[in-house]
Amino acid sequence: MAPPKVVLLACGAFNPPTIMHLRMFEIARDHMQRMGVGNVVGGVMSPVHDDYGKKELISSTHRCAMLKLALRNSDWINVSTWECQQEGHTRTRVVLGYHQNQLNAVINDNNDSPNKRQRLDDLQWVPDDVKYNTNGSVQVKFLCGADLLESFGIPGLWTEEDIETIVGQHGLVVITREGTNPYKFIYESDILTKHQNNITIVTEWITNEVSSTKIRRALRRSESVKYLIPDAVYDYIVKEGLYGTKENKYLLYPEYNQSQSLFLTPSPSDVNMESPSPTTHAIGLEYGDGCNYSESYIAKPKNGPVTYIRVERVDESSLLEQDTCLSEKLTNEENSKRSTVTYPGQAVQIIATAAGNSKIHKQGLSRPACLL
Repeated sequence: MAPPKVVLLACGAFNPPTIMHLRMFEIARDHMQRMGVGNVVGGVMSPVHDDYGKKELISSTHRCAMLKLALRNSDWINVSTWECQQEGHTRTRVVLGYHQNQLNAVINDNNDSPNKRQRLDDLQWVPDDVKYNTNGSVQVKFLCGADLLESFGIPGLWTEEDIETIVGQHGLVVITREGTNPYKFIYESDILTKHQNNITIVTEWITNEVSSTKIRRALRRSESVKYLIPDAVYDYIVKEGLYGTKENKYLLYPEYNQSQSLFLTPSPSDVNMESPSPTTHAIGLEYGDGCNYSESYIAKPKNGPVTYIRVERVDESSLLEQDTCLSEKLTNEENSKRSTVTYPGQAVQIIATAAGNSKIHKQGLSRPACLL
């Protein structure tokens, strides 16, 4: 006997959709078809309404757009916008019932009827296998994680009618992780034990801690989320400025006036090995002949960066004259340096006076001494 046809349906915020949301469908389909408990012909992702009340939930317009981008390379998973287009939040059992009824209507309609053609135009999420092959029935099953299964035990969150309808009429496909024990939770619930044959447990052996909450946090902090969400989804987030990507809310680098420098710590070979004592040197130039006054200092403290201090008085009417004076001054200084520069091994002239004293001739000799 052939396994029944199954459409997997997942409800959630998908804020934003991650690779883990997509992996759930792949893991579930592999398991069900390998174990022969179902022939998965399609998958549906149904984002919740904006009134769901979840923290940081952005508009369903953006969430649906991101889902469509995430699924554009999938040939069997589609997006259903029905839930988020309702007037308010819709309970999960109602969402499952709607999609089951629509699939039944598509199967029962005559292939050439106008009603079916119109229905298919409105229901873009219907799998191709159902559109063009109406042999047999199709069962909508609720795809979820182990945390949602355990939420059935939270008082006041789910009604008994909800649980009875979801598990009894549709069935659960639960993605769980190594080390957890969903069977114990099923055993402790009378309703789940009653319908345990309609619950498929799928163990995820390749664990993944990716979640929408962590993705939003990383985006706010300008951290990379590459390979955690589809590239097309990330491009959309940046383009629309979602999840804090439009503005930098965190100061990633210290301000320049803080004690730390903006530059990286130098290597030992880059460190100046001069005396650690603080020193201050004047490196000013004084212009004569009507030029303006300018004076500069360089301060080298024991710890911290070098500081340059410049004091000047400039007359706009004499800027051109000042530039000319500066050029002449620098030229004269350069010529002076050339005339007094010394080299290693260059000899100096020592003259002995009549009184027995020695005098060093500052200009030295005209040529270097010969080392014998």
